[in-house]
Amino acid sequence: MHICFLSEHFHKSPSGPRKACMKLAEAMLELGHRVSLIGIAPKTEDQPWTGSRPARLRRYTWKLVPVKIGRPRFYAHELAALHKEERIDVVLAMGLEAGAAALRFRTKHCVPYLLNPRSYLAEPIGHPKYKLAKKLTEQCNAFVALSNSACVAWYWRFGASVPQNAVGILNGCDTREHEGEVEPPPDLRLQPGVPLLLSVGMLRRPKGHHVVLRALAELRNEPWQLVIAGEGPARAELERDILRHGLVGRVHLPGIVEGPRLRWLYRNATFFVLFPLYFEVCGNAFLEAMAAGLPMVASEAGAVSEVVQSSLQSCAKLVRLKGSPDVDEDAVICDLVEALQTTLVARQQFLSADASLSRARELTWASSAEGYLSACKWAVANEPFAPIYDRSPLSAAWGA
Repeated sequence: MHICFLSEHFHKSPSGPRKACMKLAEAMLELGHRVSLIGIAPKTEDQPWTGSRPARLRRYTWKLVPVKIGRPRFYAHELAALHKEERIDVVLAMGLEAGAAALRFRTKHCVPYLLNPRSYLAEPIGHPKYKLAKKLTEQCNAFVALSNSACVAWYWRFGASVPQNAVGILNGCDTREHEGEVEPPPDLRLQPGVPLLLSVGMLRRPKGHHVVLRALAELRNEPWQLVIAGEGPARAELERDILRHGLVGRVHLPGIVEGPRLRWLYRNATFFVLFPLYFEVCGNAFLEAMAAGLPMVASEAGAVSEVVQSSLQSCAKLVRLKGSPDVDEDAVICDLVEALQTTLVARQQFLSADASLSRARELTWASSAEGYLSACKWAVANEPFAPIYDRSPLSAAWGA
């Protein structure tokens, strides 16, 4: 089977979409299938790709306009060109713009498509994105969300139950990624013997880093140090929070950390902490932390509890979010402080690295690829389902 990945976010690095494309392609190739990629990329950066043929990438110079405008048209054009060279059996559309192109391509060439929106649909009824999402969901031959929770939540937004052609498939993880040489990040002044809390993710408010800082400020008398590896628009705000809470020297923002330096952080961390304040459709950061054998403290946002699943009691302390869709941060602080304090004081008693590793070994990229291939076979063999009708004026709440 020839599967064409249509990815809106392959150009972002590091990122979950890029990693998913690479790992799924490798696993599908090992299972005897052919995989192509159509996406976008900066002109100045090489984009490694492991598929069965070179990637087709729209190269852009100025990010703002070319990336935001014209992608569906470009995708549809490149799909048609690729289809002439080697017949495409099914398109895996990752994102709504990719889905729009896949629908246009199917109309002309009768090639089925899977829709994988890769996110939660928060827009209200009547919003253009809501209308597009509903249309593409109705029209797709099969629907794949990044978790069962995300699948249920997506159809819940339309007032519908999950149909037979929809499924949730978690991303995989690989414990071998944490093998190899390590190197401490430069200019990182850590105190030997003091518990190291590690967080990895973009510095933006929905990730909840500012809430973690508020909670840790209540635990100044406990020994701990925090590294938040990542970059993003909330850096200045976090730096102000660190200063305001009196956490200078205890919280470190080294920027994006990759390769041996990231492996060093994972190997030297005591536990992982990340507190998303939005509907987390999968949580690649939690998958990587489990693959490194790290226990964790996190919010119970979206699919987080589904990701950690069997190791929930033995390696994770999850805090329930209060308020929907806007989280009441003040209401969760006490619970987060308690979770962090319990973890810092009694981590040897209830946290288990073996439980994290065991769960990580269950979530392989091979099993994820097999799930996608089953959905592809369904898409090839079946027509789209009947239209979805809004049965109630649902709000943009998180409930599923």
